[in-house]
Amino acid sequence: MSTAASRSKIRASIQPFPRTPRYPTGWGGDLTFAEIAACLSPMMARKLARFGNYAQDIPDSIQTGLMRLWMRLVEHPNLLADVGIFGAMWRTLAISKHTTLEKQCRKYIPFTDIESELAMDVDEYGIPGYASPTMWPNSPERRAPWATKIDFRLDITEAVHAIAQEYADDMKRLVALYILTTSVDSKAALDAHNLAHSMVYERMTAIRYRLQRILKEYEPVQPRTWQERLQAGEIEPYLKVVEHYEDRPQALFAIYTLTTDAKVRKFARDEKERKMIVYYRKKIKKKLAIAYGSVLDGCSRQGQPFSLLRLVSV
Repeated sequence: MSTAASRSKIRASIQPFPRTPRYPTGWGGDLTFAEIAACLSPMMARKLARFGNYAQDIPDSIQTGLMRLWMRLVEHPNLLADVGIFGAMWRTLAISKHTTLEKQCRKYIPFTDIESELAMDVDEYGIPGYASPTMWPNSPERRAPWATKIDFRLDITEAVHAIAQEYADDMKRLVALYILTTSVDSKAALDAHNLAHSMVYERMTAIRYRLQRILKEYEPVQPRTWQERLQAGEIEPYLKVVEHYEDRPQALFAIYTLTTDAKVRKFARDEKERKMIVYYRKKIKKKLAIAYGSVLDGCSRQGQPFSLLRLVSV
């Protein structure tokens, strides 16, 4: 083979390097994934630190979120075409699995960490019980907050049982007690026993006063809004709502405006988008209230909640 033919064959076999793919974004035009990651990583790190993640877990969470975002961009290159940088950050944060790391850290805290942070003897105070960590500060029994809940339920049970035994031969008072302590429809209970409204409701008032005296150590819990609970550091319900809307940028804008001082007009490019964000704001408010259980029906002794508020409330 001649030298010219050999060179021609070599040139023909040379392939150009593949071009780095670029993805359209709503904040910086067409960007490579490396540029997208460079934009989102610092923002995600700040948010994760604010959420209380351990410093050693933040890089793993960011890496997981960016990896899953890249996989979605490969399948749908225009995924971020109409998404702003904050929307992209929240979307990536929602798929970063950082809540899984948080749960693992809470579940497997070493005794040495407890001892060093709380200056306690871990053998005596290391096991906090089976209650939610948000309840520990309000419980008089720091080593086992669940015991306080059980004691309270036993007190309620004993009080109701004592009254029921006393009224064993009085159907009107038993029906009144039944209506007070269950979710039965009061009219149905009255009709079933052919009782007049006035006969039973007078006795319900008397039973309520008796329970107030028996359970005088307990007092109503003040309702807390989802905003107050979020500001206090309860972020898991919030993140679940964010994850539910991760594929809807306008919903993510709505969440952002609900939890910050940002205005809707900052994200709405036209009247149609403004209406959609306002629509999502109304819908997400309800979801957040449900996720947090904002209305706490209960009473407390030193802050411990219970579900029979109507028994002891005035």
